Amino acid sequence: MFKEIQNYNYKKTVDFDFNALADLIATMQYKQAVEKIKTLIAVIDLDNLPFEKNSYTRSLIIDNEKYWLGLLNWDKGAATRIHGHPDHAFVYVLKGHLSCKNFDKNQLTELGGSELSAEECRYNKGVEGKMDNYIHQINATEKSVSLHFYSDNPSKGEVFDL
Repeated sequence: MFKEIQNYNYKKTVDFDFNALADLIATMQYKQAVEKIKTLIAVIDLDNLPFEKNSYTRSLIIDNEKYWLGLLNWDKGAATRIHGHPDHAFVYVLKGHLSCKNFDKNQLTELGGSELSAEECRYNKGVEGKMDNYIHQINATEKSVSLHFYSDNPSKGEVFDL
């Protein structure tokens, strides 16, 4: 059984333009977005984000009609349920290591996976208006912090059970 994930409002402790970053990602300017994220890593205190043992937390930065941007703080071994997202998704690992298993939507069979270490990103562009794009499950193989961008609130994403 999966625990309910705790959501928090991010308390901005650094002078960083998160809206400019979200606009870069929204317009698929990933190279520029990654350079901007690298400046964030240098100034943000990742150890002060809300944390929950054996789980992960979401610190909401932006949630508006254009996109959702948040920081996720993962304990080692924490995992998401198998789920999908809106049409545009972007993940950047600030610290730690995440493992991602991809699934076939119709049969929920595993299609393989990928690994993301610190300072690596992945993005996906799916079908607009659908919340079942990119069916996957993320697992933190060590304590980690990641930055997530979605073209809509990710909690609207479809959830699947095996």
